[in-house]
This record gives sequence, structure tokens and C-alpha cells, in this order.
Amino acid sequence: MKMDELLKKEIEEDMEKIQVPSSLYDFAKNIKEESKVTNVQEIPVVKKRGNRKFQFATAAVVGLGILTGSAFLNPSIAEMASKIPYLGQVFQTKPVYELIHDALEKEGYKNLSLGMTPGEKVLFEIRLEGSEKDAERERGKITGIVEDILKSKGYDSYDIKVTSFIPEVVAETKEEKQMTQLGLKLEEGLKSSGYDIITVNPYNSKIEISIPLTEKRVDEIQKATLELAKANGSDKEVRMDVVDVDNNKREGMWMDYLRSIHEGLALKKEYKVSGYAYSYKPEKMKIVIKTSMTASDEGAKETVGKIRDEIKAFLDSEDVKVKVGNQPYEVVVRDKSGKDFPY
Repeated sequence: MKMDELLKKEIEEDMEKIQVPSSLYDFAKNIKEESKVTNVQEIPVVKKRGNRKFQFATAAVVGLGILTGSAFLNPSIAEMASKIPYLGQVFQTKPVYELIHDALEKEGYKNLSLGMTPGEKVLFEIRLEGSEKDAERERGKITGIVEDILKSKGYDSYDIKVTSFIPEVVAETKEEKQMTQLGLKLEEGLKSSGYDIITVNPYNSKIEISIPLTEKRVDEIQKATLELAKANGSDKEVRMDVVDVDNNKREGMWMDYLRSIHEGLALKKEYKVSGYAYSYKPEKMKIVIKTSMTASDEGAKETVGKIRDEIKAFLDSEDVKVKVGNQPYEVVVRDKSGKDFPY
């Protein structure tokens, strides 16, 4: 299947799955129709078939991904697009590594992993299960698929590497099997006693029990865990971990926004972004953007200003403020040596 047909089909499938305000849906639907006559190509992150856990993930209106790098926009669509911050457009699409993985999987590459590593250029490493000869044979085709997607998004700061791997099957040890059974019995016993349990981890030197902040019976649960563990042949101590679930959910939302910020900035040469970091606290989210510039570089001050403006326009939008509860944030932009820019 050709890439433009593949991505058009991806857009159509996702448009059927999500619910958005009617005006936005009509807008995206118009773009979908236009896509029929144009070529449409969209920390540490690893994704494998059957494993849908990502560091950054978000539901999206895939049709809006067509906005970047497309020349077909009519005046009414262009006017609408101009009101959506650049990073907001990135957020409203699937993460680029999901689009790449799904495109490769639809082309028949079932057993693969995808890494996205920051740097002066973002490195996309696609690893195929098999020998180096397998990777060499498929390298050209895979590189073409990935490039089509990245170029269609207007991204121009990346490298693509295709390698191979031989999966290692490590048998579970007798002790690991025992710990797995212990964990299942502890979780079943605690929950059946009416305790609110998030996770049970018996694998470390101490049994770790996570409970929500709303569960006040900490000492009681710890005692019950010790008794259950002893009854099942374990004399390990127990460590209680009290989790602020709402706060964790809010931090999880921030991860989606950080994914969009890094993807949108790091994959465009003009921003010269080489990485990012963050420090999350309920009273403030600190976002650190790392660049490949020095303070004396020509145009550095202007570029730093553009980075700040793009992030601010995105995070100050009403949708983001509602999701994170108007939580304050701070943006720090650093030079290639790790120092904060003086402007």
C-alpha cells in the first residue's frame, strides 16, 4: 500500500473513533477530504507489538496532522489553522513514533522495536527481529516509509537507523516464580479484606505495597501483609507507599504535553533543540529545554524567544489549563553547555 493511501486510511479510521466538538470535527473532516488529492505524509521510547505502553501517548484528531507542510490549504482552512498554536497541532495528532510503528506494522513488519533518541538530530532507530542481512534487505524500504511520515509533518532534524536483533528468551527462575505467586496471593488476600490496594511488589528486598492517599489504614495493611507473607513462606519486611493518585494523574497529563513539546521542537531545525528535562511538583512544573546553541550564536536570542513563545501559546490555551487545573509552570531554555540563557 502506498504511503499516502496508508496514512489517509489511518486518518479515516481515527476520525471514526474519537469524539470532538462538532466544529472541529467538520474542520478535520474537510481536511480528510482534501487529503484525497494531496500527498499526506506524521523518552527513550520503545514500542513492541503487543506492548502498547508508551512514555508519551495521547488520543488525537489525526486529520489535523495534514496541516504541517501541506500546500493545499484553502483560505478558510488556513484561517482556522492560524488560530491553533503549532504545538497544539502536534498534540492533536498521534505521537510520531506511533504513526511510524503503525505504518511499518501495516506494511508487514510485525516484530520490531522503535527508539526515538534526542540529540542535535533526533535518532529514530528501527530494530527488526532477525539477522543483519534481514535489516540490510529491508533498510531502503523502511527508511523510505519513515522519511515520508516525517517529511509530511514538516520535520527536518532527524536521522534514521535500521538494525536487527535476535530476541533473548530468559527463563524465569524458581525464586521469581515463587515471588510471582506470592504477589498474587498477597494482592488477592488484601483486596478480599476490603483494603484499597494499587500495586503489590514482592520482588525487592522488602515487599512494597502501594495504596492511595484516601486509604487511611496504613498500619493495619502493613500488619495484614506481614501475616499473609508469613503464611505463604516469606519473612520479608513490608514497605508502604502512599500515592497521591490525583497528583499522579496530573503529572501523567503533563507527560502528554511534554511529548508534544519535544516532538514539535526537536524535529524542526529552526529551534535547535537537543533534549529536554522536567521537574514536577504540585506547586509548579519546571520544563527545561536543551539546545545546541551558545548565547553568542547569531540568532540565538530570537530562537530562544520563539521556543518560549511556542510553549507559552500551547500551555496557556484553555484546553491545557482545564486539564492541569491552572497549575503554574516555568520554562527554562539552556545552551549547549547546560547553562541557562541570560535572556
